[in-house]
Amino acid sequence: MLSISIRVCYNNPAACHMRDALGNAQTAGMDFYISTGALMAADMRKGSGRKPQCAVPGGAHGQVPQMKYRKVYIRLIITYLAIFLLPLIINIVTLENISVSTRENICASVYSNMSHTMDMLDNNFREINTITARLTANSNIRYIATQMDEEDKKIEISKIQYAQEYMAAMQIQTFVEEYYVYFQDADMVITPDSVYLYKDTLRSFFRYGDMSWEDWQLMLKGHYSEQFFPERMTMQNGKQEERLLFVQSLVTDSGVKGCLVFPIRSEGVKNLMRDAYISQDGWAYLLDKKEDETILRVPAADGTFELVPEEILGNGRAVQEVTLNGRKAEVIRIDSDYLGLTYVSVLPKDYITVQINKDQQKLFLLIVAVLFVGIGSILLVSWKRGKRIDGILQMLFSLGSEAEEELKGDEMEYISNSLKQLIDNNAGLQESIIRQKPVTRGLLLERLLHGGEGVSLQSLEDYGICLRGNRMLVIAFLIGGPDTSEVEMYTGETVVYKQVLHQGLEPILSGDKYMCDTDMDSCAVICTLEDDFQQPRAGFLEKLEHMSETFWEEYGVRVRIAVSSICKDMTEIGKAYDQTYDMLTYGAGEGKYVFFYGDYQDSKEYYYFPVTLEERLVNAVRTGNVEAMHAQLSEVYQVNVLTRNISPTMMHFLVNDLQCTVFKVLHSLNNRVEIEEEEIYRQLEQLSRENDILLRFNRINSLFKYICDMVKAANKESSSRQAEEIEEYIHAHYCDSDMGLTKIADDFGYASTYFSKLFKELFGENFATYLERMRIEQVCSLLKKGLTVEKIAEQTGYNSVYVMRTAFKRIKGMTPNEFRKLNYDRKE
Repeated sequence: MLSISIRVCYNNPAACHMRDALGNAQTAGMDFYISTGALMAADMRKGSGRKPQCAVPGGAHGQVPQMKYRKVYIRLIITYLAIFLLPLIINIVTLENISVSTRENICASVYSNMSHTMDMLDNNFREINTITARLTANSNIRYIATQMDEEDKKIEISKIQYAQEYMAAMQIQTFVEEYYVYFQDADMVITPDSVYLYKDTLRSFFRYGDMSWEDWQLMLKGHYSEQFFPERMTMQNGKQEERLLFVQSLVTDSGVKGCLVFPIRSEGVKNLMRDAYISQDGWAYLLDKKEDETILRVPAADGTFELVPEEILGNGRAVQEVTLNGRKAEVIRIDSDYLGLTYVSVLPKDYITVQINKDQQKLFLLIVAVLFVGIGSILLVSWKRGKRIDGILQMLFSLGSEAEEELKGDEMEYISNSLKQLIDNNAGLQESIIRQKPVTRGLLLERLLHGGEGVSLQSLEDYGICLRGNRMLVIAFLIGGPDTSEVEMYTGETVVYKQVLHQGLEPILSGDKYMCDTDMDSCAVICTLEDDFQQPRAGFLEKLEHMSETFWEEYGVRVRIAVSSICKDMTEIGKAYDQTYDMLTYGAGEGKYVFFYGDYQDSKEYYYFPVTLEERLVNAVRTGNVEAMHAQLSEVYQVNVLTRNISPTMMHFLVNDLQCTVFKVLHSLNNRVEIEEEEIYRQLEQLSRENDILLRFNRINSLFKYICDMVKAANKESSSRQAEEIEEYIHAHYCDSDMGLTKIADDFGYASTYFSKLFKELFGENFATYLERMRIEQVCSLLKKGLTVEKIAEQTGYNSVYVMRTAFKRIKGMTPNEFRKLNYDRKE
């Protein structure tokens, strides 16, 4: 409440006006206490006819009283503090709940990583089982298994060569580097690259743990189905490494004739099982439920490892808190229904407690910092605003001596102009946003159709694209075609046609629809579906055909329509668009104008190799990205051979199309990389002579890999020169205290994010680690010279001795002084 005391004397000509002003001020939320004695005197003398005048204490007539409204400041400060401190207090009260959330987040993260590991391993072993089935069914391998024995190893060498080529064609991109087939009767081993016929060569080829080759032969005489052998130090083909084994029996009509042995690199599986929590204090292991045996162990960083008792794992709980030898821990487990494996991770409770304390400490420091900054800001803002309100009130209650003065309103004019400017700016900003919103929305949809990289559900929803929790269809339209090749269409017409097509979907499909222009004469619409929608819904096909016929009859324009399979997630939209693009591109010869991917997929007279996928394949090869190249070819093989099983004729066309892609890649290199054309033509000639589908794909894969290797070699040569320049720069500037990723990236003309990735590729470690290692090496050499740690820190680019000492102890395991005493003082 703001209290103002005003004394009004008898000679006040504006008493009534003041009362009105004060009455108006009270309606604005301010209370005014006026001296009752002065007002009574003024009222008693109204009837005397004398003109009352204003008495201004301490000043002449017409002067403005210098009133300071301190309570204005107090009320502003209290209001701002109440608004600011309320959420702050709520955060402080809920600070203790962070322990529960941190534990749940850590356990959820570990569980998520384990689920990802399980899915990857299950997929890899599905591929291994597929290979096992095909090898078992291969005529050459069955012939070797049944016709050869240890006494009579006479067989056509071509049979073995064909078997090896078949095995090489099915090399798997997993943790298996080289697998082999052991034939019992022949006592022989065949790998994709080698043949071992005699016992002495067999002994030098393979050894599992401490087991001799004879004992291993005895083991392989059993019947195995998806059998795991625990992790051991395994020697295969001269290379020793810890591996676990996956064994499948080679079964023929006459019984078990051997085994297929897949040695799996333990370290590759362990790297998958490790994550930001497990790799420090926790440990994990892989349990084979069928044999009740631990087949893989991932100990903690300090070597700690302990199995969880069976009675604890037997309760079926995914996450539980237990006590192991007096030490509390979180046990996270997940079961694989496909392989019968159990993934177990153990996270000590004390590690979680440390993380909780760190999080609470960070939050507390943040609250303290916000509190001080907030209170300082409140005092500053309250002082500025209170001062302006003080001036406005002074202006409103200024009284003249002779007559009532008009208010000039400088402050009000300032406020009015500021508000007008703010409104104008906001209006312009809103208009700009409104103009740019369709453009941004279209770009988001276009990126979503081409894979959705960098697009989140929230960013889509910000622009009115709601896909969360929905099933979706991608419907693509192509305006024009063979029947309308002579019809001249203008840009404006195609825009109108697209809008008509978009509106024509409204009565056909309920739900939201988002249209995106993909070309001058084509567009795609992402449609959300009702829960009961099943493709194709009754009448759905007829309505789309009617839409196409209506366009032809009314406009003389042919419209082809392609409908994808149903997408259950936003990440599937890119592949769905590839499907529609493929149908619109290759489906024109049927004389149909509406295509459903379900019908198209069942047909064996078309192959799947859309232009978008070919572009990704070309980009992968021309940049030397072998992994991406394998991923694109695997998708082509998966869809055409495993899923659709297209006809041999279409397979021939597909291989020819892939050969054309080879020439596109060579053209895109633009003589930037030296490619031996004779080698290319030699491999193409071998490809044309192959009849087996797997071998043809293997030849294509080898051809693309050859080009990738040549590109990588050229890039490596260029990278080596670049690495030398960067290394020289760091050697010259490591002692600068402002040396950092941003500075070196700017000096070399790169963005910091790109330079960070480039540095990791060139040097095998990140920039900060490399710089710190170099500085520590210089610290060691300067310690030998007897310089003080302060001087050394200054000469090696550290801002303080504390920072240098911390980095030194982290790398060397001791302080600089301890290192000096241990290495240099003792020698002296």
